[in-house]
Amino acid sequence: MSCGWWRDKDYDVLYQLLTTYNKKLAKYVKLHNSTSQGDFKKSIDKLLRQGQIVLIDLSTVNETIQKTYITRLCEYIFMHSMHIFTNDEKPEYIQMYFEEAHNIFPKDDKDLKNIYNRLAKEGAKLNIGISYSTQEVSSISPSILKNTQNWFISHLNNKDEIRVLEKYYDFEDFSKSILRNSDIGYARVKTYSNNFIIPVQIKKFEM
Repeated sequence: MSCGWWRDKDYDVLYQLLTTYNKKLAKYVKLHNSTSQGDFKKSIDKLLRQGQIVLIDLSTVNETIQKTYITRLCEYIFMHSMHIFTNDEKPEYIQMYFEEAHNIFPKDDKDLKNIYNRLAKEGAKLNIGISYSTQEVSSISPSILKNTQNWFISHLNNKDEIRVLEKYYDFEDFSKSILRNSDIGYARVKTYSNNFIIPVQIKKFEM
């Protein structure tokens, strides 16, 4: 009997993983917490449905990991709410907020089934709301922009960004002032409940 009788394809794959790729995997150790238990998606989803506030800080990881982490989480929350909805039950209210959305959201409409496009188009019926901030309107998918109901626009110093903004509501009437006026807290606001854009001076919140 050969001394290698116990080797098969599965063994070779695992051996390759442990010997060749161990160094590549080692750099991701810092992204894991030895005290955590279970799937992070399920844990966060559970807290949100209990009405808790969850802050996720991905500022110290690279863009690829950021997108992978947040996309998987959003997909899980969306599908869980869809499951509840299709079973004739009312999903819990969940509000998501995305900082620096241009680093996360898609820049085109090639994939309309992308989770962020689906959140923008179908989120309302699932009681999922999304809020996002960006300095680059042009980097956000037109499908998401078309489904954005509340707008808070402060100062933009780029004419290309202004031209994109002019396509929505009557922001074209405010394009010059948006480009020139950089006063802190001064915004042009278009809300779902208001038919017109209103210039607003937002005061700093103080306790």
